[in-house]
Amino acid sequence: MPDLHDNVRRGAITILIVAFVALAWTGYADNIAREGTAENFREALAVAALARAFNGVISVAQGTEVAIQPIGVGVTLTLGEILDPINDLVERFSMLALIAAVALGVQLTLSDIAAEPWLSAVVSVFALILIISTWWPGSSSSGQRVMRTVVRAAGMVLFARFLLAAVLLSTYWIDTFFLAERQATATAQLSATTTSVKRMSDVDQRIQAESERGFFERYGETLDLQARLEALQAEVERSVEELINLIVIFVLQTLLLPLLGVWLFWWCLKAFWRWTEGIP
Repeated sequence: MPDLHDNVRRGAITILIVAFVALAWTGYADNIAREGTAENFREALAVAALARAFNGVISVAQGTEVAIQPIGVGVTLTLGEILDPINDLVERFSMLALIAAVALGVQLTLSDIAAEPWLSAVVSVFALILIISTWWPGSSSSGQRVMRTVVRAAGMVLFARFLLAAVLLSTYWIDTFFLAERQATATAQLSATTTSVKRMSDVDQRIQAESERGFFERYGETLDLQARLEALQAEVERSVEELINLIVIFVLQTLLLPLLGVWLFWWCLKAFWRWTEGIP
């Protein structure tokens, strides 16, 4: 019965190793991981471009001032005070979005390297050694130590081969099911606020020109402009919240989730090493 149990265990290990080798050569997991990472990379580039455009619109709008005299009383309306809470945040976020895009690009390049045929060939060689060591272990104590070392080395190669693909796949799935909707909402809000600020800046410049010619001295139009500025202020405040959400998403995508994936794989590798201690 013990011999049967050992043969079943060795057979299961062999099937698992062969499955890993087949997965390495087909590149199925690598392709899915690359596609998901490439999609995140394109989205990060788009958000970075949007943030740069928003920053440019804010820079122009902050220098806009409108002098209005509704009932003979001078009133100066500016966009600078409204945009102050978001100005520095947008500038820093545009840099963070660019760094996130670069990090995703690095992950994409490493994924391409990991899928190279020569690396799959190395995995196949170590897998064959691992299978042989599993079915024909050494009988002496020195042979057992050598076999245990070989098994550990082969296990490390297999873990290293699929580490990046597993981390990228996990990050992509978490992003798809939990983060994608938030990112789309935040990006839409940022785009809408950019349009609103640009439109308001254009209106202010037109108002200033009309004021100089005496065409904008009606009280109702002044109240309308003030209402629009208040609406813009509320929209800017919402954009601040969405920018913070985007920062959280990028930190998760490029830092926390990959580190968590590496930690989980390291835990699995240590569990594998502990298992090798019981190899006869």
